[in-house]
Amino acid sequence: MLQIILLLLPGVLSTGWNVNYSHPICAARGSSVTIACTFIYPPAQVQRVLWCSVGPNHGVCMNEPYVYDSEANKNQRNFQYIGDKTSNCSLLISNINQTHSKEYKFRFMTNVTGGTWTGNPGVKMSVDDLRVSMTRSRENGSIIVGDSLNLTCKLNCSGNLAEVQWFKNGELVQHSDPVLTFSSITAKDSGSYSCSLRSFKTTVSEEFRIHIEDVAGSPTVLIIVVSLVSLGFIIVAVMLIRRKTETHRKPNKEEETQSSHYSTHQTTAKTETPTASTNLEEAENVLQEDEVQYASVNIQPKKLLQKSAKTEQENDSSIYSTVMNG
Repeated sequence: MLQIILLLLPGVLSTGWNVNYSHPICAARGSSVTIACTFIYPPAQVQRVLWCSVGPNHGVCMNEPYVYDSEANKNQRNFQYIGDKTSNCSLLISNINQTHSKEYKFRFMTNVTGGTWTGNPGVKMSVDDLRVSMTRSRENGSIIVGDSLNLTCKLNCSGNLAEVQWFKNGELVQHSDPVLTFSSITAKDSGSYSCSLRSFKTTVSEEFRIHIEDVAGSPTVLIIVVSLVSLGFIIVAVMLIRRKTETHRKPNKEEETQSSHYSTHQTTAKTETPTASTNLEEAENVLQEDEVQYASVNIQPKKLLQKSAKTEQENDSSIYSTVMNG
């Protein structure tokens, strides 16, 4: 409070009228924020306090509509005046959305003639969605086991937040720092991560998916992969061999087909020849069969024939000699 008094002291000495705001505000959609505000004025009685947004009032805050008016019967429910009519002019804005991204100003009126004052410039408020961003040790490639990385819960319009709550696959993670650190990530850390302001779960960010690849892989998976690859090569090889075999077999089948056609043609031709020719051929076949049988019976080795002839000659000589001697 002492610091605020010191800040306002120059205003009191110079004009006696002043409004002091907090710094520009970056709010998360779905949250509630308070615009801190104080005001001073010469000796008088404050009768009316107002808050306006710059858009509808073209920056002057002199015309309706006001987001808050102490004399209005009904004000916008998102805006609640939590100050007073002496020095505190703070305004609470709840359930913030994108339409609240504007500049806000405080205006007050006293019972003194001309005793009206608007704090210029006002306080600017930007509304943004929480999001999760990632930084890691390796810039390129997939996230693998052993990598180090950080997940940061942030708003684009501001720096790091004070306190947040983290979720993994929708389950609360016991970590309140805006930065979630993985010094050596594992496959179990795979999942969808989101964050929100600690007091406002309605500000939860979109999920950020992390998939960690296990490069080493389990032996079972590796064996399965190698087996499948090997099986694929074997199947391809078998198909190629079968195709090659079928290619070599095709001419033989054609030759058998041609031979069958040729044999059929000959049979047909023989059937169509005269009966005499057919009988002649049958006779020749019988003769050839007789010759074969004869040859198989009478053909003897040459030496045996010569020996048999010599024996017969000797027998004839012996008989002739006997006859002559008689």
